[in-house]
Amino acid sequence: MYKEGFGNIPNKDKIIDYLEKGFKDKSDRWIIKSWLCGKTAEKMAEDLGLDPDIALASASLAQIGKSSTSDNNFLEGFKILRADSYFFPAKVAISQSFPLKDLELYKDIYDLDPKEEEFIRNFLYIYDYTDYDYLVQYLYVIFDENFVGLEKGMELFLDESYPAYFRERFYELEEYFLPKLKKELEDYLIRAKKSKFPYKLFRD
Repeated sequence: MYKEGFGNIPNKDKIIDYLEKGFKDKSDRWIIKSWLCGKTAEKMAEDLGLDPDIALASASLAQIGKSSTSDNNFLEGFKILRADSYFFPAKVAISQSFPLKDLELYKDIYDLDPKEEEFIRNFLYIYDYTDYDYLVQYLYVIFDENFVGLEKGMELFLDESYPAYFRERFYELEEYFLPKLKKELEDYLIRAKKSKFPYKLFRD
């Protein structure tokens, strides 16, 4: 579907197709997190003044690169989505991994070759983050295979490689989004289904 100002955005069926094709075996539990983040973003969107379709697509596919590689999956996700002309979700696939736009902060986190480093540096310099980018960054910290909240999420996902600036940034994102919601955060969550993963999870 086409969204003014955002270009082509995959609809729900296309999102599900991406995720189901990316599912290899029961170790691919990242797909659960991707779908939970996507559906939560979709439900929060109206309160945040965002388009639910764009929110769903951006959050659901932010880590689709993991379907091909576990190393620097943000670059692979960008390539996958860009190849299908989904340029905005492709950008979110990168921005999700860079909540702070200073590449020097990631030198001990990501192993980038010189060409990749130049590309990411230029991307961070040129691309202006939107509320979709910020929402996806926040959601991917507060979810694992279920909702864990900010404190537990930072404990799980931010090891000693991440400077304190990152924790401060995620607190800022929470303080930015939560006051805009009309309900408690937990009211926007869906439950992950345990049977016949991932098909019944995606087909509700």
